[in-house]
Amino acid sequence: MRIRLRHGPSRSTDAAGDGGSLPMALLVSLVGMSLTAALVPVVVGQVISTRTVSGRTQALDAAQAGIDAALGQLRAATASGTPKVGELERLPPCVMTGRQEVDGLRYRVTIAYYGLPDDAADPTPLLLDCPPLDVPVTATLTATGTGSSAGSLAVGDPDSRSIEATYTFKTTNANITGGAIQLAEPIVDPLCMDGGTTPVTMQLCDAGGSSDQRFAYTTDLAIKLVASETAADTAGLCLDAPLPHSSGGSVTLQPCLGRTARQQWSLDNNSNFRGTTDGVNLDNFCINLRNAGLVGSQLMLGACGNLHNQRTFRPQTGTGAGMASAATGQLVNYKQFSRCLDVTNHRWDWEYMIVWFCKQAPDGNVPWNQKWTLPTVVAPAVMTAPERIRTAGSGNPGACLRTPTSTTEFVTMSLCPLTGALTDDRLKWTVYGDTGTYATSYRIIDTNGYCLAPADLTVANPEVHADGTAKLKVVPCTSSELQKWNAPADFNEPLVLTNTKEK
Repeated sequence: MRIRLRHGPSRSTDAAGDGGSLPMALLVSLVGMSLTAALVPVVVGQVISTRTVSGRTQALDAAQAGIDAALGQLRAATASGTPKVGELERLPPCVMTGRQEVDGLRYRVTIAYYGLPDDAADPTPLLLDCPPLDVPVTATLTATGTGSSAGSLAVGDPDSRSIEATYTFKTTNANITGGAIQLAEPIVDPLCMDGGTTPVTMQLCDAGGSSDQRFAYTTDLAIKLVASETAADTAGLCLDAPLPHSSGGSVTLQPCLGRTARQQWSLDNNSNFRGTTDGVNLDNFCINLRNAGLVGSQLMLGACGNLHNQRTFRPQTGTGAGMASAATGQLVNYKQFSRCLDVTNHRWDWEYMIVWFCKQAPDGNVPWNQKWTLPTVVAPAVMTAPERIRTAGSGNPGACLRTPTSTTEFVTMSLCPLTGALTDDRLKWTVYGDTGTYATSYRIIDTNGYCLAPADLTVANPEVHADGTAKLKVVPCTSSELQKWNAPADFNEPLVLTNTKEK
């Protein structure tokens, strides 16, 4: 087979280059047009996204404007005069709407008012009627805003954004939320002091303390019905027995008079509320039940002593500490704010110490088993050097608080000298004042770095004494109020507006 090669005219290099440029140009143009078409939706999407972000930012600004408007009305809900006193009638409505004239932002605010629950031991807030008929403790503000003139103001709508915040009302009782005052040993069911009748009676305890059973033990040694405080009567009503005291005299609720003998009641060693004739010395008349242990029994004046079904009372932890404080040499627990560090049964060699009902005396001279020689925090220091916490007062045995060897054991006592070097490190405690940080303030820390604290009464099966008061331990230090001692009653005063977050 023969193959013939056919030769054509030769072509120059320049001619070959010109012939290939047209397809390449067409290809480049096609790719450019394709990329342009592909970028159009991207650019449009970016424009829409920018517009959406701007709209959501405006909606958030509108919601914040609603929070500011509601906060202003809450703060303005006061009567005229000084000091400013809140008025229920002036509280803002539970639903508010508004518009900012400058930029047209719109908002809707709902307000839910919460008060103290009927059960003084229950931390769950109680949702109040709207408008509230009782003094609220907190209010939850939910503000929904939109930047659109026609946008929805419903929570969760795409055109809106919502902010939630908690407003805390300032009350006059600081750390004293009030609590029930229960009879130690009723005949059948638990009985509590009840201010819904006059004279005051003992009624079946209403879930730990209804508004008629919630009392505050004040620094004036008065026993005040918390619900009796109103805008028109900020003093409220207190237990009162006219002078001179006499056996069988009725105990009634009368307008609180401040620090006056007829309304001063000092909790003594027997957990009796003992009276005074002159506001300085205790007398021999105590609050009794007219009919021992019976529901409906009126309160009256009678003898004092260890009779649990007639005159022994157990104030709940929120009732208040009365006069007890560092000034009286006592150590008041901040969480259990009616309980003080106590030498169990007046026995320094007992196997555990307790946090018992704070004892009182008009002159401040309480029994030795709650009276302590405490290290002093001297300004500008915020802590003491490690030192002893020793019993004080007449008849005390001279014993010091001793930390256990582990956190599973209880705090006890050990005999110790009043002054001089301590050879036992377990007797050394560092007492803190206000450090400027909430978590570390008002602690008492042992030589091992553990914090002094009573057993937590809110847990299942707490470690308690026979009468239900907490045993004393040391625990790892936290910000818990159980670990704070002799803190001012308003130390934990919350910020006005808290828990602000977007829903």
